[in-house]
Amino acid sequence: MSDIAFGRWRSRSMWLFTAASLLATGLGAVVMARYGIDLGIYIRNPIAWLVAAAIAMLLARSGWLTGFAAPLALVVIALSLIGPGQEGVHRWLGAGPIQLNAAALVLPLAIAAFMRERWWLALPSFALILGLLAWQPDISQLAGFALAAVILCTARLGLPGAIGTLILAAAAITACVLFRPDPLEPVAHVEGIVFMAFTETPLIATGMVVSLALAALSPLLLWPIPAARPAALALTLYFGATSLAFLFGAYPVPLAGYGLSFVAGWWLGFAALVIPKTGARQG
Repeated sequence: MSDIAFGRWRSRSMWLFTAASLLATGLGAVVMARYGIDLGIYIRNPIAWLVAAAIAMLLARSGWLTGFAAPLALVVIALSLIGPGQEGVHRWLGAGPIQLNAAALVLPLAIAAFMRERWWLALPSFALILGLLAWQPDISQLAGFALAAVILCTARLGLPGAIGTLILAAAAITACVLFRPDPLEPVAHVEGIVFMAFTETPLIATGMVVSLALAALSPLLLWPIPAARPAALALTLYFGATSLAFLFGAYPVPLAGYGLSFVAGWWLGFAALVIPKTGARQG
């Protein structure tokens, strides 16, 4: 593919993600404000969006988002197990008054960079991440990451990789559901933001849902670029699964619901996907 064609598809994907993610984040803040959530809370997501966009693009252009993304994600998620916990659940990193969801922060980056990572480093990291997500427990992140891992391992290793990943993912999800149920109660402006929006006004709710869907689908605009297809599909599946999880339980709504790590994580993953032109590295 020519540089011009590559640049055109990349620009389309970037514009769609930028506009849709900003709208979803902004509408979420509007709903929180209308429900009386403190300014110091609902303003954080839009600020995080601006900061994360700038940092993610800078890091991606500098080439610092690839190379060791998978082991980095593994370390960050492992650190969350010794971080602040609630009712036996450990999935956060403490940052002063702010707690960051470790998985939401680093998994999009690990997914987007997988095809350019050393396979002998990335594959064990992914396997261990699946186990840690089951132990935390974090079923929404686990489900989204498992879907992405199946696509990526299939693209990298073929049918044996797909079968092996499916077995490991199924075991992790089963363990998470049966033996490590999530005991935490939902928070309205985190897990219930879409329902809050429909209660307030269906127009805002519709805009929120549509913009979130477009942001999740934006990586697929890179489909005409063969080298980008596996990561684009995997990242879209992760975005989509974590976005729809609130329909099946008390799971955070990315971008629209309060959660700085989701905003930053989506930007890091998307930037790592769209900035490089090269495909999978060998090694």
